[in-house]
Amino acid sequence: MELDLVTLILGGTVLALATGLGLLLRSHRRLAVDCQRLEGELERVGQDLAGLCKSSVGAGDHLMQLEYRVRRLTERQDQAELRGAGDRPYSHAIQRVQQGASAETLIEECGLTRGEAELILMLHGGLAEASPDIAPRRRA
Repeated sequence: MELDLVTLILGGTVLALATGLGLLLRSHRRLAVDCQRLEGELERVGQDLAGLCKSSVGAGDHLMQLEYRVRRLTERQDQAELRGAGDRPYSHAIQRVQQGASAETLIEECGLTRGEAELILMLHGGLAEASPDIAPRRRA
């Protein structure tokens, strides 16, 4: 009877071990499948990240080019404004002289000095309209 009891205990233990081993193998297979799936997802995420890095570098380069162009355009606009602001009173004064304005009118309307107004009159409106004291002297 003792032998039957030992055999029964050993048989139960072997059965329990076999069942446990079966459960472990099943769990191992499930974990292996999950691991392969996660490795695939990790690979895709890595590829997505690499693509994002490449595109961000391209976007950064494009942004730098745009900033450079904006800076150049701003500089050109500033230069044009400076040139335009410097020429504007003279351009307007020349127009006014061609319309028959006097030196006094140029001084009042364009904010020119007397010398500037008389010079513009001499260059663009004829000598007769400039003040008599700056008219050129004739040699005898």
